[in-house]
Amino acid sequence: MSTILLMVLTIAVGAWTAFADEAPIAGTVKTVDVGAQTLTLEVASKGKTREVIVYMKPGAKIVRFIRPTEPGKTGFIEQEVPLSAVKVGWIVSATTKHEGDREVAEQVKIVVERSL
Repeated sequence: MSTILLMVLTIAVGAWTAFADEAPIAGTVKTVDVGAQTLTLEVASKGKTREVIVYMKPGAKIVRFIRPTEPGKTGFIEQEVPLSAVKVGWIVSATTKHEGDREVAEQVKIVVERSL
């Protein structure tokens, strides 16, 4: 009985960890290091603020959403931008995975473009 309970708990914790690993990290861009391929984000959670370094995975996309310029098209379209286009003060959402002690981004979405 205890072995079955231990197995169920192990599976539940593993599933929760996998789910938590998929949660996007949203925050304000504090620094952009094109050479190191990183973004440092100021992230607020549970009333506390912390800085998170997000490493860009090779081939990762950074996208912004813009209105189409073609007549008759509505809504928004994705526009891919280079890391060098991201500015301090912008709010982004990064889909990351844990690789060791690093947060490695597969995609970064620009949520708000603002200047400080």
